[in-house]
Amino acid sequence: AGVMGSGIYLSDRLTLYIDIGTNAEIVIGNKDWLVCAACSAGPAFEGGGIQFGMRAARGAIEDFSIDPYTLEPMNLTIGNVRPKGICGSGLINIVAHLFELGIIDNLGKFNRNLNSNRIREIDGVYEYVLAWKNVTQIDRDIVISETDIGNLIRAKGAIYSGCQTLLDGVGLSIVDLDGIILAGGFGSQVDIEKAMTIGLLPEIDPDKVTYIGNGSLMGARMSSLTNRIRKDVVEVMRRMTNFELSETPSFMDHYVAALFLPHTNINLFPKLKERLETRAMHDKWIQ
Repeated sequence: AGVMGSGIYLSDRLTLYIDIGTNAEIVIGNKDWLVCAACSAGPAFEGGGIQFGMRAARGAIEDFSIDPYTLEPMNLTIGNVRPKGICGSGLINIVAHLFELGIIDNLGKFNRNLNSNRIREIDGVYEYVLAWKNVTQIDRDIVISETDIGNLIRAKGAIYSGCQTLLDGVGLSIVDLDGIILAGGFGSQVDIEKAMTIGLLPEIDPDKVTYIGNGSLMGARMSSLTNRIRKDVVEVMRRMTNFELSETPSFMDHYVAALFLPHTNINLFPKLKERLETRAMHDKWIQ
């Protein structure tokens, strides 16, 4: 349905289509050929498995920044009210900022040498306090922990490795793509650069990324209104080749490699690598 709604089956452009959710549906192709796969990302992007995770509703932290010297945060919530949790887009932004500033390493572990009361250890698990309880709606500190970050890393790793496995399967690489289409309610809220920073998406020119919202609903609506689209559905299904990732040996290799921020091979993210090196030189100069 998402393929029909996005129209990639009619285009000459080589497109990567991703519907991000608990399960991520991935399609690569154009009017000449299509391949697809589904990978289980888990519920982290929708707030599941995250201690203070929630859906994108009023009070959810959706954006975040941090002072690199004091480590004090600034949280932006949906509705501009006191925070009561973290939604998926907020989770990505938080982890991306923490990683770029060196507050967490590429395994998602907090830097134990930082001097801040925002970073603390509870029952052997380190966490960062996003909001003290006196400024929340829930009368509890809202935190992000290493356990939360680990769940996010596994979720983003599944999606990235699914994309990489499909590309490898057809003999292509990221640079061959003409564009990426993000679909799903969550996908429409993702900050592209932050998603690339954590390795959720391949590093590509942000101008090549398009949001279409609920692509499957769009395709279903189109199919219910015209016979021509219903005929196209049959033809597209015949043209589309499915990759069963659990039976594709390279998928696990890609998955294990993606269980880092952003990836075990930082050279796949040259722009991020340059930013990290520039920051390291700046920090060294300050010291």
